[in-house]
Amino acid sequence: MHQNLTGPDRVLLDRYIESVLLRFSDGKYNLMEATQELGQAFTQASREEMLTHMLGVVEAGDDA
Repeated sequence: MHQNLTGPDRVLLDRYIESVLLRFSDGKYNLMEATQELGQAFTQASREEMLTHMLGVVEAGDDA
C-alpha cells in the first residue's frame, strides 16, 4: 500500500507522529506501545481509516 499525504493530511501526519513521540517521552507509552501505535496507523485498510485513526490520537492528546 502506498499513501501520499499532502496539505492538511501532511500536517495531521506531523501532529500524529509528534503526539506519539510526546507520549513516549512523557512515559505514557513505552517503546513497544509507541511502536505498535505507529504501526497501527499505517496498516489501516484505507486512507480514510488511517486519517481517522491519526486524528483520534491527536485529539486525545490535545484533550490531555
